[in-house]
Amino acid sequence: MSVHPLIHAAAHRLQVAGLEHARHEAEWLLGGLLGLKPLELYLWEEPISPRVIERFRSQIDARITGIPLQYLLGEAQFHGMRFAVAPGVFIPRPETEAVVEATLGVLRERQQQLARGLRLLDLGTGSGCIAVTLARALPTCVVVGVELTWEALRIAQQNVLRQGLASRVWLVQGHWGQGIGGGFDGIVSNPPYVPRAQVDHLPLDVRQEPRLSVEGGEDGMRELRRLMTQAPRMLREGGLLVLECGEEQVRALMYQASAAPWVKTVIPMADLAARPRGVLITRR
Repeated sequence: MSVHPLIHAAAHRLQVAGLEHARHEAEWLLGGLLGLKPLELYLWEEPISPRVIERFRSQIDARITGIPLQYLLGEAQFHGMRFAVAPGVFIPRPETEAVVEATLGVLRERQQQLARGLRLLDLGTGSGCIAVTLARALPTCVVVGVELTWEALRIAQQNVLRQGLASRVWLVQGHWGQGIGGGFDGIVSNPPYVPRAQVDHLPLDVRQEPRLSVEGGEDGMRELRRLMTQAPRMLREGGLLVLECGEEQVRALMYQASAAPWVKTVIPMADLAARPRGVLITRR
């Protein structure tokens, strides 16, 4: 069988299953199996082997059951880089890219003021996408990535090594800031912030990701409050705390931050769609 009928049949099955980008997903999956970019698929003139066809159809079946596309591909795009992902690891999101961009703008200014490399902390590092992106963009900084699960740490280490950053991105197993000492110029975190009652109503593919990385307690702010409490002992004077959160949580988080005696300034951040997506807090 050639590429065209295989893609057409797979895209039809995905579309019937209600997937919005059916043809695009079919192209990515087949391209991944053949080692080709989606646009290169249609230049492929050789017959596709039965083994590849069988694997492709199995992937389509899995996608219909709700397995995320990124898990099937084994990678996700983030900030122009490819990051390994696997079941048990939270998948990087475009919304987080906007948070990282806002963070980098402030961190670059702070680095110039201090005239030295920064010491940064990524709490709940997951795939390591935030830690790696910060280290790539700030060539003199050191980033410590903290993650609770060993499966995510294993994937994060793959991504650190893939980018050649093992000397500047250090990964440790831990629960948020517990046991972490002070002296950091910046802390960045994308904690779970979906309210408990909403988790079971999320899209099917999102529900395949680790609940630990999604559910943030009764109101979604359990871990956000925890990080607000832990941050002052870990941050240097003038240090930065960046927290991603849900649109409906930004105002409450800003109110809490404004009332904290250690906070100097608090600024809201928006995602790529201009929706409120987090806060940027400066320590006194």
